Amino acid sequence: MWRTRRSSISPSFYAIERDIRGRSSEERRLLRQQKSRALVEAFERWVRAKLPLISQKGKLADAIRYALSRWEGLTRFIDDGRIELDNNGVERSIRPITLNRKNVLFAGSTAVPSTGP
Repeated sequence: MWRTRRSSISPSFYAIERDIRGRSSEERRLLRQQKSRALVEAFERWVRAKLPLISQKGKLADAIRYALSRWEGLTRFIDDGRIELDNNGVERSIRPITLNRKNVLFAGSTAVPSTGP
């Protein structure tokens, strides 16, 4: 069900969200329970099955364990139609503020900011 190179879960969730956009929170909750819950449960089973097969010392295992330890919070959107699947809308809305704050740090400076390590 899950592809190894590129997961099909993200496009599936976003397709469901696209279909329910603009509906009431109760309608969103009901449709998510009908459509998204099975995806979430299948994904959790897949992740739990793959975890023992990878190096337990690697960053991937750390990331999987982190996600599983917060599974209730990650899946809360299914039972609450008011919650968005992600916070992309909020991040887009604060991006100008964040960029401006960073730019102000260097206003009047001749130093060029570093863009990476």
